[in-house]
Amino acid sequence: MKRFVKLPLYLLLAILSMPIYAINLEPSDVPDGLPDHIVGDIGVAVYSSNMHIGTEGTQSLVLPYAFFDYKRFFARIDEVGIKTFKMGYGYFEVIGKIDLNTYKVKSPINGASINKSDPIPLGLGTYQETPIGGFFANAYHDFGKSKGALYELLYFAELETYKNVVVYPEVGIERQSSQYANYYYGISPGESNQTGYSAYTAPATSNLIAGFMVEIPVVDNWYINLYGRRKWLGNGINNSPVMNRSFQDNIFAALAYRFK
Repeated sequence: MKRFVKLPLYLLLAILSMPIYAINLEPSDVPDGLPDHIVGDIGVAVYSSNMHIGTEGTQSLVLPYAFFDYKRFFARIDEVGIKTFKMGYGYFEVIGKIDLNTYKVKSPINGASINKSDPIPLGLGTYQETPIGGFFANAYHDFGKSKGALYELLYFAELETYKNVVVYPEVGIERQSSQYANYYYGISPGESNQTGYSAYTAPATSNLIAGFMVEIPVVDNWYINLYGRRKWLGNGINNSPVMNRSFQDNIFAALAYRFK
């Protein structure tokens, strides 16, 4: 991952309450230029998630892993996009989110399944790599079947520990519009008849996020990255009859080579 300034954990809450405009955006502090070669990590990872929907358990996939910049193009694990004009400590970005989660609802009542189409979130955002950490602010429209909106605000810090092992704590919030939440977590009358679940219409919902990445040097420019995230679901989703937990988990383990 990109390097952030080291920050004690007890400052996380203070940072979350700090308005973005309070950051001093002196021109001399803003990094200039775009790399003319790949800068960052590329490798392979095992991704696992448990959405706690119906009777579906943990789903795992082996896929490429990427966190790098090349000219105006970037890839950040589950995001890809293009940097446009300079803005603060980063750029205004056109961005797409790669959602690896499986929205398959399998009923414990009769075993029937409903397959929700994968979301296709495309939108605008920014990544601000500031002296106090990294801020991600993104707004997406789902060009999949929900036609809803997804918003996220995330913060990462950097804590260097023993033998150059680095921990990146993450906190954030996600907002799903009523169309987005209802398509993936609601149950229409027809789906209710098919699965035996009660019909349910999910409203717009806010979800809290916390996680961390651990970066472990292996040899030369090779690293192991371990990541875990928990999303605590708002009542609009948590009250859906298809949910069997009030949270969702995502983890991955990656082996990556760092290009400098």
